[in-house]
Formats: sequence, C-alpha cells, structure tokens
Amino acid sequence: EIERLDTTIAECCKGSRLKLTPLNKKEPWWTRKLEVMRSDVRRAQRKYYSAKDPRDRRYLRMKWKKVVAEYKRSFNTAKRDDWSEVCERVTPEEPFGTYLQVAKNPDRRHFQLCSTTKADGTITLTPEDTVETLLDFHFPTDRGDTEAAHSVLRGTSRMPPDSPEDPPFSIFELEEAFRSLNNKKAPGPDGLHADVVKEVFATNTHYFHSLFNSCLQVGHFPKRWKTAQVVIFHKPKKKETDPSSLRPISLLDFFGKALDKLVTQRLFHHLLSNSHLHEHQFGFTPGRSAPEAIILLKSWIATARQQEKHSVVVSLDIKSAFSRVWWPLVLHNLKKYDCPRSLFRMVASFLSDRQVSMDYGTSTVTRSYSTGCPQGSNSGPLLWLLIANDALSLHFAEDVKILAYAVDFYLFVAATGKHVIQAKVREALAILEDWSKSAKVEFAHEKTQLIPFGKKGRQKHPPYCSFAGKAIKLTRNMKMLVVILDDGLTGVAHLTYIRGKIAKILNRLTIARGRRGLSGKVLKVLYKRALERILTYAAPAWCTGTVRQIDKVNSIQRQALLAISGAFRTTSTAALQVICGIIPSSLVCEMEVAIFQLKHRQTHVSFLGEELTGPDLEVFHNTWIHPSARKTVQWDKEHPSSSLSIYTEGSKLDGKVGAAFHVKEGTRTVDFQYRLKDHSSVFQAELSALHQALIWKHANRSHHRCDIFTDSMSALKVLQKPRNNLVEDVKAILDDTVSLHWVKAHVGIEGNEAADKAATTKPNIDLHLDLPIRSLKTILKGKLSEHWQKTWEDRENTNTIGFTYDIFPRVSTSRCLDNGFITQAVSNHGRFPSYFRRFNIKTCSFRCGEDTADDVLHYAFFCPLVAHLRHRINSSHSLLQVITDRVMARELCFILQYLNEHEEDIIQLEE
Repeated sequence: EIERLDTTIAECCKGSRLKLTPLNKKEPWWTRKLEVMRSDVRRAQRKYYSAKDPRDRRYLRMKWKKVVAEYKRSFNTAKRDDWSEVCERVTPEEPFGTYLQVAKNPDRRHFQLCSTTKADGTITLTPEDTVETLLDFHFPTDRGDTEAAHSVLRGTSRMPPDSPEDPPFSIFELEEAFRSLNNKKAPGPDGLHADVVKEVFATNTHYFHSLFNSCLQVGHFPKRWKTAQVVIFHKPKKKETDPSSLRPISLLDFFGKALDKLVTQRLFHHLLSNSHLHEHQFGFTPGRSAPEAIILLKSWIATARQQEKHSVVVSLDIKSAFSRVWWPLVLHNLKKYDCPRSLFRMVASFLSDRQVSMDYGTSTVTRSYSTGCPQGSNSGPLLWLLIANDALSLHFAEDVKILAYAVDFYLFVAATGKHVIQAKVREALAILEDWSKSAKVEFAHEKTQLIPFGKKGRQKHPPYCSFAGKAIKLTRNMKMLVVILDDGLTGVAHLTYIRGKIAKILNRLTIARGRRGLSGKVLKVLYKRALERILTYAAPAWCTGTVRQIDKVNSIQRQALLAISGAFRTTSTAALQVICGIIPSSLVCEMEVAIFQLKHRQTHVSFLGEELTGPDLEVFHNTWIHPSARKTVQWDKEHPSSSLSIYTEGSKLDGKVGAAFHVKEGTRTVDFQYRLKDHSSVFQAELSALHQALIWKHANRSHHRCDIFTDSMSALKVLQKPRNNLVEDVKAILDDTVSLHWVKAHVGIEGNEAADKAATTKPNIDLHLDLPIRSLKTILKGKLSEHWQKTWEDRENTNTIGFTYDIFPRVSTSRCLDNGFITQAVSNHGRFPSYFRRFNIKTCSFRCGEDTADDVLHYAFFCPLVAHLRHRINSSHSLLQVITDRVMARELCFILQYLNEHEEDIIQLEE
C-alpha cells in the first residue's frame, strides 16, 4: 500500500510538472568581456604549449602570463563589485542575508570524502571501502554476547506490556504533524519534498487518518519509511581520518516523519505527565534549558561552600551516543514505564528491519543495522532520554549528584578533604562505568574533564582522579553546554570566549561596511538581533553583576559600537552608546537575569538595585491534555444572524483594562462588564471576555445554538495552538453549540460597538490575572531606560562625554548616527588641533589663528579657511540642527572630509 502510494504521488508530480525553459546559470557578474578575456587566455596557452623554438616559448610564456594576470584582475574586480552591490542593497528592514552567513562561517566548504581509519587501524583505499567503514561505525549491528543479563533482556524486550491501548490519532493531531514539516528540509529516498507531502495530505486527509490509525492499531511502522538516505558532515576541529569526526544525518521520507512525530508526541505526553523522566535531565525536554542546568550546578557548589566543603565537577561525554542506543533497553524501559500497548508496538516496529544507504560518486552502499537511532528523526532524542534516564536514577554516596543535558553528564562531588573527594569520585565513576556496560554505551575517556572548586574560592591543590585507569584531565575552565565555567565562578573566562566569537563575525562585517558599502544602520540591527543575543545568552547562569564583568561586557559591546558609528577609537563607550542608540549590554544582561528569575517565581528579585515586587508572572503550566483530546477550533469571517448572538470586547483606556460582552437574544440585549488589573494586556482582556461569555452561555443557555463575535483575530488564532492557561480554559468549555466569528472593529456593527462601550466603564477590579511576559518586558525596559538616562546625566560634567551631552541630553534607542564624519562632529574626536593636543599626538592649531579652542565647532561654523564650503551652515545654527538637516549634514561631511584631505594646508605645527 505504501509503495503504491509513493509511486502514485511520484507519477502525478512527474505528469503535472511544467516544462520550464533552461535557466541561465551564469553568475550575474559574468560578462561578455570576461568571456572574451578567457578565450584570449586559452588561445595564449595553446600557442605556448604548441611552440617548439625555445625563444618563441619564452616570448609566448611571458605573453600568456600577462594575459592571465589581466584576466584574473578583471575577474576578481567583477566579483568584488557584484558583492559590493549586494551589500549596498541590504536595508535595516531586511538585514539578514548571504553576507551574514559568510561573516559567521567564511570557510564553509563542500563535503569531500577522504580515507578513514578502520577498526584494525588500517586506512581505507577506495570510496566503497570508506563508505562501508563509516556505515559500520555509525550504524552498528547488535551482535550477540555472552552476558546473561543482555541475553535475557534481548529475548523479552519485544513482548508487549499488559497496558491499555492508546486512543486513535485525531485529525487535529495529523494536521499539526503535517503542518510542522519543514519545507526547507531535504527529502528522503522517495524524493518527495515537504510541500508536496502537505498538499497530498490536504487533499486526502481522511485517507491518511485511516492509514495512520491502522498502523497504530496493528502496531506496524511501514518498512519503506524505515529506510534512510545518509549524508555526512564534518565536525570542526577533528581529525578527518577518524570516523567519529563525521556526523551522519539520516534523510527520511516525510510521510514517515509525520507518523514518527505522532508517536513521539504521544510518548512524551505519557512520560512527562507521569513524571517518568528524571528532573535532572535538562536536554531534549520541553520547558528545560541549559541555564537552568548550570544554575542548579552552581547552587550545589554554593551549598558545599556553606558547609565548608571542597567540590569538583566531572564532565562525561558518551562516545557516539545516538549511534549506540541499544534497542532492547529502550523497549525494556518503555515497558517499565507502563507505555500504552499500541505505542509500544509502534516503537518496536520502528526499531526493527531498519536500513541505511549512502551514495558517493558512483558508489552506493546499503545495509541493515540494529543499534542506534537515526539522527534526523523526531524520536531520536526521546530514545536517548530513555537510555540516559537510568544513569540519572543511579544511587550514589552522600554529596554525590549527577545531572545531564542531552548526551553530556556532569558529576558533582563534595567533601571536606581532597582524599575523600578522590574516593567518592572513584566510587561514582565505577558505578557509571557499570551502567555504561549494561546499557552498551561507552564513555569518551579522552574528553573527561575535572574542574575543582575550593570551599572559599579557587582550590590551590586540587585532587587528581582517574577513570577506568586513565587520568582525568584537570582544567580551570570547563565548557559546560554553552557557558565556560571557571573555577572562580567569575564568568570572565566565558566573556573572553564570547569576545572572540563575536569579534570573528564583527571583523568581517566591519570589512563589508568599509569596503562593500554595508550601512551602519544595518550593522545596528544585526548587533541587536544576533550579536547581542550571543553576548547575553544564558546570562542568568554567568552574570553576577561584578564591576569586572560589567567592564568586560561593555568592552565587547564597544567593538560593535565603533563599527556601527565609524567613530575614533578614543571616543568613550558611554558616548558611543548614546550616539548609536544602543542600551549598555551590562544593563541588558541584568534585565535578562531578572526576567529569568521572575519566570521561575524566585523570591527577592533585584533589578538595577531595586527589589521587584508585584503580581506573579504569567507562566504556562501544562495540564497534560492527551494529544487525541485536543480540540480543533474553527472560526470564520461571516456575520450570520441567529437567535442568540454574543459580542466580546477587551480594551485598555487611560491605563485601565476592561472586558465585556454584549448579549443579543431576539430584541432583548444585556451587557456584562469586567475590570482587570491595570498591568493586564489587551490580549488578556479579549480572552477574558470570550471566556466569561462562554461561562455565561453554558450557565444560562447551555443547549442553545450561539454565535460569538470578536474583533480580535489574535485571540482566535491562538485558540488553534494554545500555550496559555487562559486559552486552554476557553477551549475546555467550547463545544459544538458555539460558532466563532471575526468582525472588523469600529465599522458600525451594533453589537460590537455596544461591547466596546461596555468594556471601558467598569470601576472595580473583579478579574485577577498574572502579569503577562510582554508587559513585564515593557516595564523592565522602561526602568532600564530611566536608569540609562540617569547614568548619562550623572556623567554630564565629565571630560569624556560633556561635549556629546550638550548635543544629546536625552538618550534614545531610535537614534543611530552611522556616518563617521557626523560622529566625529558630535564627539569632538576627529582630526582637530584640540584633539591632537588633548591626546599628546602633536602640538598644533588652525592656521586661521582665530580661536584657541580649535575644536569642531570653530572649524565647522567659524573658520575662514573653509568658508567657501559653507552654503547653508552659519553661526546661528546649533550642531544638533546641522546634523538633523539632511542638506546641512551633507555639507558638514564635505567640510570634515576637506580637513582630512588638506590637513597640512589648514593645520600648522607649533614649536
């Protein structure tokens, strides 16, 4: 059936494909002139090789080399000019493009297969041999062994448990699964892309609903969808001949991915709703993150220091973890967690008769495998979690704990003395080694590291430990997930790493700005949306707010500010932040920490020296509704007339938030009003009005047909994919007697206007909702701007920013001066005598001799040496008026550019 389906779809696609004219694959910069020059190079080369006389060969060789040089020069010039045009076309509205990818990864090359080391230590000699070696390594076969426990587990693992069947898939589940398929992903062996699969499903929804439920009922995962096409990628900084330096990605059919996703969602629901997954697993689980894992680890260290104990953290890495997932253990653990019988049979079928094939050149190798999970499938991470869960559930000695993030384990050990730590580490690692043998996985001992933490700071004489007879590498800085953890917990090592990471990208973007015409405004957008996110990522895990950290963070930001503004490097960071309209990064980090703490309902949250008090933050709490019980919410834009109509409305006026609904039943109308807390959003008000209307309807007209009208399209759309408890409350009481409709606001619809009027007149608060995350961010950003303004005013009289403060007394994030000459003018850091004298570069003055200040104001407004360049600028204008007027700003740039080009004529040295 599946083969017939794929064949039919492929034939339909082939028959309906339009015959397009061949596309011109030439690069846009390739011209007729270059084509002629290439012909000249080839002609000169042929003449040189065909010449016999040595004197002719010398002459023709010189001529050939000259033509080649001219061709290369023109070729590279054309490419550079085209690249400059690409950069110049970039706007702040659409800042992301190819140039950013080049800046992030300029050395990206196409994959090329090379010889690989075999298991016996020899090197492969042919592509076929290399492909077979790689497939043997990454897709191994579960070979029988002599251990009794493994044999018993293998023999009993596929017996289904005595658990209830899972409900059939709903059409809503299928729609969500197919909608989530990524159109940009490569197709599997059937060659059908995601957009084709989505279109096929949309036209045959009930067929696939029946097909997938039949698979669930009989516990069968179609074999055709278990065959994967393998593509290989190089891991950076790895030896190319090592098979582990290559990452295999399995390209699977999209139909199989959809079915796999449905089963995976059901399994996740079962495991998480019943708390089967360990709380110390922070990877591959919804609602958990890397910063949480690091914060937990730091809390263990802090507790140990309070008890005056030393501690160590040992990082452990599983060698080729996804390729070593043992199928019998996965099935055994599913039975242990009372997996529904039908889901168990689906997973057992999924983990059987799997095949992979790999093409390279003219070689194709296909083989079966019986260990590991395909990287590229939806269920791969879940299968690994089932293996790793056993390690997290192991029992260790006192003050020995373990946590995991995906495939990385972190062992924490605390004790009063060095020798006690060594003994505890040795015992814990022995337990983990026994687990690895039972799970048939292997630790990468060469990657195991240990970082010590003293009871009062750095540990001067750390313990040296070993694992499986090999010494564990002692380090003072350990990369834990995405954060560099140093033994002093200062965060400085992490910021040094981030500085290098940002500098690589920023340096290439700066080159594009200086040589290719990329504007500073585009750089500002890229900094805010990309580079600042890199800088502040996981801030709650490393940001402590020390002076050293603040200086380090602002120094990283300073490099971006110089690139955006084009200012002199002596310009102060505070002035650059105001000139570019970018909030200090240290303040942004502090805001990220405050938001994280409020999300996790921590007490005593401080922000900018002020303790935050008020309502709790709105946080989504999963109610664990079974995927099959989730409802499909339909709505339209029609306006039918019915015996019972309800119009809902939410509004915010003068800082007060209200909700209301207007009931129209025949000729009778009635309004219901509600008042929300002032911190509530309009979105919350719209949902509250809809919720209260449904409550009233079910209490008073439970069996009547009802049409509910709202002018909030966002409230209707969010009902289709809820991640909000208020939305789930609305969906819980929606039934078939209610029809939802969207109407346009303020167009004279009587019921909508009545609800709108009612929503603004309720005096007393009667609906208490938590603070939404967007409102929190708005409040914190307001406090942050106020603090930035106060800090700017406190520095008003300093020499570093006093000149800039007189021009911009108010800070603003909408400001961005990206012209280097304008920046010189507002900072007074340019090629002016006052600047040269201030920084002891040289003693000089303007040749006009009319002003002793010799700064930018004299040169721009009064100096007679450049009077011929002034047409609009005069002494009655302020510098702010000049730079905000487009014509005068251009004139000021010409004047400052003239100074750079004729400095010797304008500035004289003093003896």
